[in-house]
Amino acid sequence: MLIGNIIKDNTLFYESLGYKYIPWDSFDYSVLEKIRSIKKAGRGDNSTYNDVIIMADTETSKKRQNVVTYVKGNKIIETFDNHVVAFTVSIRAYGLNIATLYGHRPSELILCLEQIHKAMSGRKTIVYFHNLSYDYTFLRKFMFLKWGEPDSQLNVNPHEPIFIRFNNGIEFRDSLILFQRSLEKAGKDFNVEHQKATGKWDYDKIRHQSDDFDVDELEYIEHDTLCGVEALDALKNALNKKIYAMPYTATGIPREQVKIRGKANGAKTLFNKICPTYEQYCFLLDVFHGGYTHANRHYIGAILKGLIECYDFTSSYPFVLLSEKYPMEKFSPLSNCSMDFIIENASEHAFMFTLIAVDVVLKDDNIPMPVLQKSKCLKTVNAYDDNGRILTASYLEIRLNEMDLQVVKEQYNIKKHICIDVQTAHKDYLPKWFTEYIFELFCEKTKLKGVDAVLYALKKGELNSCYGMTVQRYIKETIEEIYDTGEYKLKKWDDKQEKEEYIKHIKKQGTILPYFWGVWCTSYAMYNLFTLGKMATDNYSKDRVWLYSDTDSGYFINPNHEAIEKYNEICKQKLIKAGFGAYNHKGKDVWLGIACHEGLKDEYSEYVTLGCKRYCGRSRADSELHITIAGVPKKGVKALDDDISNFRKGTIFPGMITNKKTHTYRYVDRIYTDENGNETGDSIDLSLCDYKLDDIVTYDWDELLNAHQEYELEMYTEEMFDYV
Repeated sequence: MLIGNIIKDNTLFYESLGYKYIPWDSFDYSVLEKIRSIKKAGRGDNSTYNDVIIMADTETSKKRQNVVTYVKGNKIIETFDNHVVAFTVSIRAYGLNIATLYGHRPSELILCLEQIHKAMSGRKTIVYFHNLSYDYTFLRKFMFLKWGEPDSQLNVNPHEPIFIRFNNGIEFRDSLILFQRSLEKAGKDFNVEHQKATGKWDYDKIRHQSDDFDVDELEYIEHDTLCGVEALDALKNALNKKIYAMPYTATGIPREQVKIRGKANGAKTLFNKICPTYEQYCFLLDVFHGGYTHANRHYIGAILKGLIECYDFTSSYPFVLLSEKYPMEKFSPLSNCSMDFIIENASEHAFMFTLIAVDVVLKDDNIPMPVLQKSKCLKTVNAYDDNGRILTASYLEIRLNEMDLQVVKEQYNIKKHICIDVQTAHKDYLPKWFTEYIFELFCEKTKLKGVDAVLYALKKGELNSCYGMTVQRYIKETIEEIYDTGEYKLKKWDDKQEKEEYIKHIKKQGTILPYFWGVWCTSYAMYNLFTLGKMATDNYSKDRVWLYSDTDSGYFINPNHEAIEKYNEICKQKLIKAGFGAYNHKGKDVWLGIACHEGLKDEYSEYVTLGCKRYCGRSRADSELHITIAGVPKKGVKALDDDISNFRKGTIFPGMITNKKTHTYRYVDRIYTDENGNETGDSIDLSLCDYKLDDIVTYDWDELLNAHQEYELEMYTEEMFDYV
């Protein structure tokens, strides 16, 4: 009751003051003394945190325009040190925006944050940046000068800190990693009052720290951090969390629920019984593959007109987590065996093994989506690939499981083979506490769509993260920042250290999801994609074409609609057999896993692909061209001038159109003041860059087969295959 009174009194206090948007050095910091401090829950930790949501942001400027020169026809962009020209800090507590403070210089931002922190009674203050790595680069030298080097820091990749903590109690976190979306999208998804003021800041303008802000610029920088604190508050309330307990990343949200539910259902006991050994875990890393993305090699560069249809699986990975059987005991070794033996026993037993195969040839040139991934092979000889997928090989070694093998066996003729290093485990459905949680999230996400943007975004993220938790690596790379230079180094583990880290990780009470569940999940999803592809094209007939695949979707010409419905019925029956069904939403049954087609939205009147993650289509819903190119923003479609024939090898997507930028990190020996009075430290130069469209290498099938017959091998002995 006392805490409730404090919150009520503080709310009334800040309501009476009203929100202020004010220069940082004109703000009365003493008003923050009313912010209460909260003690972190848990034994052995007496830390107190200030119960406030803070987001900071910087805007930067080039010192001069980048200079573009050409040396022997190669484009060279000369970059320069950049500097901070604006900053804001928004403060929100008790559901109210208290203030947004603004200024120009990076040293002023450090002083501003320090004064905010010192005005409150808590030992620790959490400050968010949206894309912390960018702002931190510009501010790091100013932080070090005032506060010393960080006390601790966690990096997922070089230049990607999750948090940075200083000895004075200030901790920086990244809201981009938490939200997993742009600030603009986060503001819309969480339906905040102050949306990002997109378009009101000219990023091409050369600015100095002595410049005044105009009305639009003031609105832009204010709304950046206001949008952020309002979205963070909405998330905090939806999760019913204290500020210190907010997850660092998106997967942190469902991870906590999984731990709670798992603990109540003896999940750790099961995990300890079935978890792989360190050696098995290393083997599983080779078996694991990501989603299947590929383009039909026979249609590369061909402009197709007519009706092209797209089918998307509904929650592909959650579906197979519910509907399929997984390894549910510890893997044990088995003697060398054949592909047929593994496939015959695949319904009740999981297998992981190394396939050694000689004279591997795709059975038919009409098979549009070869499955064998060259980059996952341990060894190949004379392998010809279709955009990374093997067409023929004289010899290969690859690690697979029984689900992958079934697709391989269907697609390839193999002269000789052997499965070695075989290990097997009994399969069964995943524990009910886990699958029921997944189904619950699917139902809640479906129910909340169009009703509550905040909770819908949360449940969608939680659902998608359930798979991600199963493939979290047990041995994580440790990446350390070298504060003197700004470089990052990877801490190398030797085999002994890796094994020690593995054992340490699996002993943790929170480690309850075996890695192999995630490995099998991707294999089941890929198997389903190939099953749909075969059925939709009447087993790859010439009259029905499978054009493109992207993990959980397929693009087709003249697909067999009755066969797709048959596939969907199979999915429904699998769910029912596993103890689940449809979720009835507003009188309509919504099923996981089925292949869906949403009319004109999923149809194209023109289509062309140049390979994986490179395609363009004219939507029948809006008659506009749309592109998908890895690393190129969607707005790059303007470069095509509404003409699909311009989507071809050699097409340039100019940075001026796409706004695609390359990062150049620039580190200086010390802070300096330039000729225009700009305080300058380390910086990132963002330079517009062009993207040149390329296609894939294709082969003549008959020439490929003839060439294949000429190969000679000394990679194996006949005795290896005597068991067959």
